[in-house]
Amino acid sequence: MLLAWVSTGVILLIAVAVIAVVAVGMNGSMAERAPELADVMASTARHLNGDAEPPKVLVELFEEIPELRPSARSAESAPMFGTEPAAGTDRR
Repeated sequence: MLLAWVSTGVILLIAVAVIAVVAVGMNGSMAERAPELADVMASTARHLNGDAEPPKVLVELFEEIPELRPSARSAESAPMFGTEPAAGTDRR
């Protein structure tokens, strides 16, 4: 039950953020009243569209995170039972 409320809250928060980007950042009616916020929202919209370079801090953060899970192609992740693929699969 709690998960449903949290999920609903997250969905509503995302909807409010999208409405704010459209109303302020995309030269909507609120852009003239809050120009600083309009600039921030326009920048956010460019990032969400993939038109802007990612922030250096974010890139550095992802470079510092180690890969914790083994590769799907490693021998450790291969099945240890039988070498025959299941019928109807195209595994080689």
